[in-house]
Amino acid sequence: MLQSQNNRQLIFRRRKLRTSFDTTSRKALLLFLAMLLAFGIASAQSASAADIVPQTGTWQGHSQVRGVSGCTAEIRAEIEAEPQEEVLYSQPVALTAPFDLRQFNTVWETDVNWARRGLNFWTGTLVETERSPFGSVTSTTEVETFVLNEVKILQKAIVTVSFSSALAKQLGTSTPCVIDANITHQRVGP
Repeated sequence: MLQSQNNRQLIFRRRKLRTSFDTTSRKALLLFLAMLLAFGIASAQSASAADIVPQTGTWQGHSQVRGVSGCTAEIRAEIEAEPQEEVLYSQPVALTAPFDLRQFNTVWETDVNWARRGLNFWTGTLVETERSPFGSVTSTTEVETFVLNEVKILQKAIVTVSFSSALAKQLGTSTPCVIDANITHQRVGP
């Protein structure tokens, strides 16, 4: 009877030891997996923490008006009559590293002095004035540019169109016309 009680205690100790080992090995395995996951996340973050260099190829630009305010009814009607997703350009672009948004200035037919604000994020302002016998029109375009990946660039643009006092009086407006638009640039071919 004493021996059977000792056998039961020995079996119980073995089970307890095995359970303890199983729990310890599970914890070690979970810790190991957590370390691998943390390493993978850190690697992905450091890999994505670099500037994206868009690919050389044929690029196409599309604009889409998100909103119009302060414009006369006639100007608003003209803007709203424009086709959505209007194609702005489609042409080959040669890009080099390190990437600088000024590489697109000739394609976009602009002379914006881009300021880099962070990884893959740029801002710029473009001011254009057109003169006519009726007065001048000044367009100030403020642009935020996000390089999303190697084949897509998104711009959020706010265009403020101001009229000379004589032209504003003739148009019957005292406020500038503000146009809020998205411009998407996409690589469409080699």
